[in-house]
Amino acid sequence: MLVNEVMTTHPTCCIPSDTAQTAAIIMRDEDTGIVPIVEEEGSGKLVGVVTDRDLCIGVIAERPMIAGREGLDPTELPVERCMTSKVIYCSSDDDVEKVLELMKENQVRRVLVVDDQNTIQGVVSLSDLMNRGDVAGGETRETLQGISKPTGEASKPRAQSMKVAAK
Repeated sequence: MLVNEVMTTHPTCCIPSDTAQTAAIIMRDEDTGIVPIVEEEGSGKLVGVVTDRDLCIGVIAERPMIAGREGLDPTELPVERCMTSKVIYCSSDDDVEKVLELMKENQVRRVLVVDDQNTIQGVVSLSDLMNRGDVAGGETRETLQGISKPTGEASKPRAQSMKVAAK
């Protein structure tokens, strides 16, 4: 089964200068935990991603002093300050087994889908695979175990072998 058969198409995106609050509102309204970040409005060229975890750790937990007051204001903080620029991605023509392997290897539950020009095509999540994919039970269990494996680090760094958004 191919990624294009299970992925969520046309995800709502942000640009780097959008605020953390804008990304959080998209997550709430779209019932998602990930927002792709594109180079500029209408371009679709993927430059990063922000997750609910990025917002929680990068905005809520950080709380450094800014201009003499405590905390980061999510209504003013550009999303580029808390986004991840190294993005795990695949092609829409890839097999779902490749996506499962990327998820397991990089301990992520979502993989962005891009074309040859690095333009966002969609997102494939673990729930997309479980709800629409034809994935064997053993592969599902193995992927979940790989994603859930403790690393001993607060946030697992992305694997060096992954594809990176900036081509």
